[in-house]
Amino acid sequence: MPRSAAAGAGVGIGIGAIAQEIGLTKDTLRVWERRYGFPQPMRSPGGERLYPQEQVTKLRLVKRLLDAGHRPSKVLGQSIDTLQHLAESSGIGQDAPDAELDHLISLLRASKYDDFRFGLLKRATRDGLERFVLDVVAPLSARVGNAWAAGTLQVFHEHLFSESIQSTLRNLMRPLAEATRGRGSRPRVLLTTLSGEGHGLGILMAEAMFVLSECECVQLGLQTPLHDIAAAVTAHDVDIVALSFTAVMPAQSVANGLNDLRKLLPPHVRIWAGGSSPALRRKIHDGVQHVTGLTPIDEVVAEWRNSAVL
Repeated sequence: MPRSAAAGAGVGIGIGAIAQEIGLTKDTLRVWERRYGFPQPMRSPGGERLYPQEQVTKLRLVKRLLDAGHRPSKVLGQSIDTLQHLAESSGIGQDAPDAELDHLISLLRASKYDDFRFGLLKRATRDGLERFVLDVVAPLSARVGNAWAAGTLQVFHEHLFSESIQSTLRNLMRPLAEATRGRGSRPRVLLTTLSGEGHGLGILMAEAMFVLSECECVQLGLQTPLHDIAAAVTAHDVDIVALSFTAVMPAQSVANGLNDLRKLLPPHVRIWAGGSSPALRRKIHDGVQHVTGLTPIDEVVAEWRNSAVL
């Protein structure tokens, strides 16, 4: 049975916060608790499940291993050290050597926010938009995710990171996006995420690559309802709907959302889906194209233009 937390102790994280932060449903956590004996939450005076930090760290590692194809029965009973060794041997969470990126992470961890922002801006100014996205933002995002999973960065660090990256990227994109707008460039790409997908950095990086490919972009923000996406497609004469999915969103929700959206859109409007979600590795729908990274965006845009001419 779960242990009881001392009244007013203020220890542990609630089940709702855990589910949202890590990307596991409340039902999943309860089933694991009953079937595998982990996690083992404490209880608040009101009976709410509370998870100590050590269990939160282990749940992060478990989630990453599950996303890589490991089974709950094989990992939930293991110690944190064993899971870390398993992650390392599986190639999960390993960062390629890069002293500059490691330095940026150290600034973030030390809460030296002004220095962190300055370092980002310096790299962005030196590298330009494309190289900044591919060589800084993408690998730095992976480092932040790995550090968060290991418990060496907290959620507020991740939020600051996202805010700083978004601000830098938007400032870099703005001149080119404004110059592209009104030129009649095709394809016209609508970018958003579906309801339940609250991570927007992937779709912002994709937008940068689309702008570099001289596409006119319509950015709707995050978690747009399906019927609103369909309405925006009509209103803006959109050719492509670009969506990003992280591993946080359940695979079935990804598949259902894409299938339902495909039914709402005209046949000529394409859906391109990218991101780290394992669900995208499976065949989802004939009318949905999986774009396997940021670099191929220029290629798939060129293919679209060739097919449009034909």
